[in-house]
Amino acid sequence: MAQEKYLFSITHLEQDPDRAAVPLVLANSALSCGADVLLWLTIEGARLGRQGAAQGLLPKSFPPVADLLAAFVEGGGRIGICPPCAKTHGVTDENKLPGATWLGAAALLAEAKDRQVYSF
Repeated sequence: MAQEKYLFSITHLEQDPDRAAVPLVLANSALSCGADVLLWLTIEGARLGRQGAAQGLLPKSFPPVADLLAAFVEGGGRIGICPPCAKTHGVTDENKLPGATWLGAAALLAEAKDRQVYSF
């Protein structure tokens, strides 16, 4: 049986922490079922790729974003960051999350090819 593959895109952060939390909750659930999960941070969600950016983000309906992100990383999830969005929001090689990678348009399309894709 083929391993399930998912891509969850986060496009919001400080303005709407619930919209950052929902894909993390789903991604963590998919990881717990043994899926291959990629989180793509784009538009304002690219800010989440900066070390410490999740601290203090408290969704109304979910656990703190920092806790959800830590669980995702600990569970083996991968994080890709949109390079142009990162530049706009001050995410650099020096301050990006450890283990996160730059994931531009061509690389994202290649990754998305065999995955179920969800965007928030």
